[in-house]
Amino acid sequence: MPACHRDEPELQILGESARLRVGDALPPESPYFDGSRVALVAARGETIGIQVWHRDAAPVTLELPGAQVEAFETRAYRVVRPSTAMYGGSHGAGLYPDGLVAAHAPATDPAYFEIAADASTTGVLAVGARRFPVTLTVAPVELRPLPPAVWAYYDARELGGSNTAPSAAERACIAMFRARGVLLSPDLPARAWPARRELLAGAPFVPAVIGATPAQARDDVRAWIAATAGTGQVPFAIPIDEPHGVAARANVRMLADAAHDAGGGPGRFLFAVTDDPHAEYGDAIDLYIAPHARASDRFMRWTYNGTPPHAGSMVLDAEAPGTRTWGWIAWRWHIAVWYAWDALYWHDRHNRRGALDPDFDATSFDSGDDHGNLDGVLAMAAPGGCLPTLRLAALRRGLEDRALLELAARCAPDDTAELAARMVPRALGDAPDGAAPAWPADDAAWEAARRQLLDLAARCY
Repeated sequence: MPACHRDEPELQILGESARLRVGDALPPESPYFDGSRVALVAARGETIGIQVWHRDAAPVTLELPGAQVEAFETRAYRVVRPSTAMYGGSHGAGLYPDGLVAAHAPATDPAYFEIAADASTTGVLAVGARRFPVTLTVAPVELRPLPPAVWAYYDARELGGSNTAPSAAERACIAMFRARGVLLSPDLPARAWPARRELLAGAPFVPAVIGATPAQARDDVRAWIAATAGTGQVPFAIPIDEPHGVAARANVRMLADAAHDAGGGPGRFLFAVTDDPHAEYGDAIDLYIAPHARASDRFMRWTYNGTPPHAGSMVLDAEAPGTRTWGWIAWRWHIAVWYAWDALYWHDRHNRRGALDPDFDATSFDSGDDHGNLDGVLAMAAPGGCLPTLRLAALRRGLEDRALLELAARCAPDDTAELAARMVPRALGDAPDGAAPAWPADDAAWEAARRQLLDLAARCY
């Protein structure tokens, strides 16, 4: 039974990046709902998501003539042991609504809806016998389809495929992620390019694999450069992940030199390392992928995953707004691609812990010292593909916020920069270890910022 909280509203509407456990108190106020009416605002081409918390088993429907409305039941997963400090802390043990299953009239608490429209409209939200008028105002701002600004790795075996023979389930999952601005792809040997090329269309960077010896690396880099010639796409590889110690960094340098001997370099083939710069690397690294990138950096770098206070975490029990922060941080720190490891980590293959069973225990990664709840899991296993999650919806929300930041910066650069700095004053390497996150956790603050971006972007129209 849900917990009873004095003065708690019986019904509340929250955005897609809000995160509550079953039984948590509902916020007393909402930026979308005043207790009698629902008011939504969006750009053309933008998808907005709302969670309808209603504390009963009543069916919920949303009718908005002229708009595209998708309705979902939510599936709650059980956190038995809160994620450890490696993930930036936890909201605590309990049941977390997260999985999204399409439904005509979802009766789960919460029900979830995604809405997109080209023109303003009005309609009705029905929660059982209760009915509430809804207005959707479409601002004079247009968002284009999201480019793939996040690369989410996965192992093709999780979906019954292989690098050179993607399964139908893989294709379905890849399309679902792509619609949310995420490139879902394994890192690939060059021989996989013919089978995977269409699935990587439009991605400016292609995740590649090269061999572990200089001779193999040279051959593989040449093969990748030849395969992608004329496409406008640049392959990149991370041959040694998170190298520790002088010997490991020396191996990185040896392979980087081999890659450049074979013609690699910016615009052709990027040799990457998930590390900060070290003297041993010299100028041989094309791309650093590290969680401690700084605004003052003058070298090419991306980042990966997220741990507060450096970036919001993707784990199930992270504090809100989680992955929504990635879009804002990427815009402020000029991160071209955010690397998410993993996206479909349904078997803890690194620790041999077996298959994920989130209804019983959402622990997906358990090294003994550290464990994370749905770490590396942005979508859930489902027949014929995978189910989206609220955390993936929050990630798309952040990427659409980033697109709005880009539009607003063209029209009002100073005001946009000031707003972004106010929302995320410190992140990545500019946030000290152990500090509290510098961004707000409150859903209303993020929605107010999004609406301000719409107003700023509208100055160009």
